[in-house]
Amino acid sequence: MYRIILAILFVFVDLTCVSQGINSKAIEITNVDSDEYTHIETTKLKMVLPAGFVRKNATTYENLLAQSYISVQQLDGDVNRNFYTFDKKSMFKAGIVVSKETFFKINGIDAMMIDGDQYIDEKEFAVSILIIGNCTLSYLIMGTTPKPIQNNMNILITNSLLSTIFNPKMEAGAISKIYSYTIDTTGTGLVECMPMGNSRTFTDDGNVPSKTGDMTSLTIREMSSAIQFTEAQKKDICLHRIKLYPLTWDENSKLEPQKYSTGKLSGYEIYASGVSKFMKTEFIYQLVLFDKDRYFVITGISYGDEKKCLDAFRKLANSIEL
Repeated sequence: MYRIILAILFVFVDLTCVSQGINSKAIEITNVDSDEYTHIETTKLKMVLPAGFVRKNATTYENLLAQSYISVQQLDGDVNRNFYTFDKKSMFKAGIVVSKETFFKINGIDAMMIDGDQYIDEKEFAVSILIIGNCTLSYLIMGTTPKPIQNNMNILITNSLLSTIFNPKMEAGAISKIYSYTIDTTGTGLVECMPMGNSRTFTDDGNVPSKTGDMTSLTIREMSSAIQFTEAQKKDICLHRIKLYPLTWDENSKLEPQKYSTGKLSGYEIYASGVSKFMKTEFIYQLVLFDKDRYFVITGISYGDEKKCLDAFRKLANSIEL
């Protein structure tokens, strides 16, 4: 699911604010706050979550039995602009085939629902996305469930998304509540961006994607694991992920994971440079650190100086405090 969101957020169209044509198509919904509602802690949103969904972190809820998730991400700017940013063409580039777009006014607030399908690791998922907000603040709320769908989970997720109450005056909690670990960016030149599910993204200018020439970014994803990995499996996790990049690797790059330790966590590191289809040289950094029933997947990407990036990526990874 988090790969879906990352892919979507990196597809951005530079558009001005939209005319009121969208509003004429909107279906009006009135939601009334009650004890059934859950405040999404670091946002100005409340939702009625489907039965069986429990808190994973401050912006993500999951039903592990159904392998289903609901996650919230804050977006920059006017909600109407974001409607056009996440159009069918852009979503297709992000790997989601859109089957339907529906416009709403929820308690007078503009919103758009996107329904579609996505393949992840050879599994098909039903995806529902609600974009809601005003001219200064908007949110993307995503729900996913595997197909074939059982017990109408996609309908339950859709109804949950449409139960959303957006209140600009609502108090949003601190972002630090989301994660079970801390990071120190001092001396790395990286700035933490808005949270996204169980992923933390850092870029060289605080924008996603970065607007600099180097476009340096690093993402940390915390993953749960019910098994203890062997050393061979740990190496495979690291190697498999870097091989997903569609690059022609430099002949001097050795795609062989090496042992790595931060002093508190250990795992495997691999980094290499390669040429993309756009004939640009990219530096890719991959580090996977393991801790009991979870592990951290750390991925860095840059068009900039490799040594500078490697030092920054390692420094940030070494700062992880559990």
